[in-house]
Amino acid sequence: MQSRRVQPAQRSSLGANPCGAVGRLHEQLCQLAAQFGVAASYVDERGVRRTVSDRSLRQVLSVMGVEAWNSLQLSERMREVRLDRWRDMLDPVMVIPVDRSRHAVPVRLPVAVDQLRQVTLAWRLGKEQGGALIGRCVGQRAKILGKATLFGLRHCEVALSFPGKLPLGYHSLVVEASGPGINRRAAMTVIVVPSQCYLHPAVKDFRRTWGITIQLYGLRSVKNWGIGDFRDLREMIQWAGSRLGADLLGVNPLHALPPGQVSPYSPSSRLFHHPLYLDIEGIPEFREALSIQKKVKTPSFQAKLASLRRSPTVQYQAVERVKRQILEELFRLFQRHHLARNTARARAFLRFVRNEGEALQRFALFRALEERMARRRKGSGSDAKGWRSWPPAYRHPDLPAVKQAAIRYQNRLQFFQYVEWQCQQQLQAVQSAAKRSGMAVGLYKDMAVGIDPGGADSWAFQEQLVAAASIGTPPELFSPNGQRWNLSPFHPSRIRKQGYRLFAECYRRTMQACGVIRIDHAMGLFRLFWIPEELVPAQGTYVCYPADDLLGILALESQRQQVMVIGEDLGTVTPSIRASLMAGGLLSYRLLLFEQTTRGRFAKPSRFPTSAAASVTTHDLPTLRGFWIGRDIELKAQLGLYRDPEWIKHDMVTRTRDKQALLDALVRERLLPAGCPRDAKGIPQLTDELCRAVYAYVARTPSRILLISLEDLLGDIETPNVPGEHAYPSWRIKAGPPGGTWEDWTKLDRVLMMTQTISAQRNQV
Repeated sequence: MQSRRVQPAQRSSLGANPCGAVGRLHEQLCQLAAQFGVAASYVDERGVRRTVSDRSLRQVLSVMGVEAWNSLQLSERMREVRLDRWRDMLDPVMVIPVDRSRHAVPVRLPVAVDQLRQVTLAWRLGKEQGGALIGRCVGQRAKILGKATLFGLRHCEVALSFPGKLPLGYHSLVVEASGPGINRRAAMTVIVVPSQCYLHPAVKDFRRTWGITIQLYGLRSVKNWGIGDFRDLREMIQWAGSRLGADLLGVNPLHALPPGQVSPYSPSSRLFHHPLYLDIEGIPEFREALSIQKKVKTPSFQAKLASLRRSPTVQYQAVERVKRQILEELFRLFQRHHLARNTARARAFLRFVRNEGEALQRFALFRALEERMARRRKGSGSDAKGWRSWPPAYRHPDLPAVKQAAIRYQNRLQFFQYVEWQCQQQLQAVQSAAKRSGMAVGLYKDMAVGIDPGGADSWAFQEQLVAAASIGTPPELFSPNGQRWNLSPFHPSRIRKQGYRLFAECYRRTMQACGVIRIDHAMGLFRLFWIPEELVPAQGTYVCYPADDLLGILALESQRQQVMVIGEDLGTVTPSIRASLMAGGLLSYRLLLFEQTTRGRFAKPSRFPTSAAASVTTHDLPTLRGFWIGRDIELKAQLGLYRDPEWIKHDMVTRTRDKQALLDALVRERLLPAGCPRDAKGIPQLTDELCRAVYAYVARTPSRILLISLEDLLGDIETPNVPGEHAYPSWRIKAGPPGGTWEDWTKLDRVLMMTQTISAQRNQV
């Protein structure tokens, strides 16, 4: 929904009120904001409570579709809030824990309490796996939850009880109310969920597993086409499992991206995959087509691939052109050799399309329209981006022109469906390879927190998203100006009205072909920092989400798919949110660089929680070697991120203190290498031996999972990402020494000795 610009006269009407009236209006505004989960104040990372201005509250409410710019609108909205809960007989959805002994559904009826004896409530609970429970009761036997008089008509709310022993899953409840003057019927979704997410047997009995995390795009190899692909991932996961003894291999989000976007955390769709990761030569049609193989082997084509491989950064557009050209030819061959002949392979593809249903249909249709609109823009010279710049007739999937386009562009839809089919098949092969290699867990996938506002999901599910706001962060030490991530937030009440189907689908699809997922910015299950498009990050505020419901659905999908969940709980996460995440069975995400006491000491290994995935650093922070030489401070200075020179001095002093604290921690654990200085000033750069000592420190934690980034494994200095800074080549840098490939890395003493150190520490009881 687009926000509406408010005329100055509307906004200035509040200024004419006396102080007392303004105070009352402010109090009413805060009450209205609370009804929609909008925080009137919040505590920042320094522990300081920040009050949100009335203008910001009104702007956030406005982008949610709640206009409250003057006293009249505010009164009307408050009245609507009071009426809204009585409009529907049933809530759209109810999420209940499986171990609850009794269940009660609120039912709202347009009758007075003394008339309930004449009302009969009949219900039917259709189970997801088939069969049903039925029941009937007289209204006067139901517990009264509330009553109201609306427009002279009395209403009451009663609790309808039904048996507590319900199976896990998504069920449908239908309630019929009948009696003198009333004959109503309503339905709701009942979701029965477990109390916790799945925990793999490999980590249940205090076994301490470990794995490597990689940025797939940054893998260098002698075979790929200039970007790490699913063949690299499959071969690397086999090596990590069979040769190094790793239990898992983590990878950046593999979501489909908008054209020109490179950040894996800014997806066009969280439901489908980025085709640039496809191993083109691994597609069956490639092996069938001698003419295409011959084309790829020509000197000119091989020269292109060699140039893309040599580049120190990923050349996304060039890679896309090369891969798309061959993909188009492979698809045409598939049409001629399989679809036209209705072969077994063709039937498998058509089954895949049917099983993926409307979600894949809409995604493929969006990609086809996006492709066509890009050609139009190129011809007109416009540089507009995203579906909001399309002609109005194409801005919603249910419009007649869009339905006609689905028929007209059927061939293009089929191409994009074919590409997604290949992605899913190759990922399944990766997880199968992980199991064959002896890995206990296998592939570990990352799930982004939001959606690009111009992408496929925001078009297909636009009623559930807020277009005129972005999620981000308030000002903090790491980002003094705050951050705007340019990701559309979900509308809390509208996702509930849709029965959380989109969230369940996102969880379910992310959990395919893996053993564990990490939810980026897991605080988003509880609250997100919203920044309306007209405001700067400092003027935003937090908006709450139905956390218990979302956590329950996450646990349900986790148990069904038998996939563990890590919740990235860094940053301004409150202790209560972190406790709720861990109580829900999510593994906490703990980084050594963040685990310091109030006195500046690094936490002892024994102080790390068991239910956690521990590491030293992550993709948004400096690498271990980069941390030691202050590369991140140097970069921030070069990029102009320090508004005051004193901040640079502060960070440098703090880094000197932290380096010394890290050495002191190694001394306490008797991990400092022999002959190594105890004064950090005497160590200009970290040696391989010191790097191993730091990871040995974290490997000693009781945390169920230990993670080492590929950058630290290879001794890299540069970090994959500098958040919010476009001048840095974020998400483009290839890992490892220039000129080397992952096939070379398998022979590096540095790699073998680091993984041996980690395995030895993790195997100690």
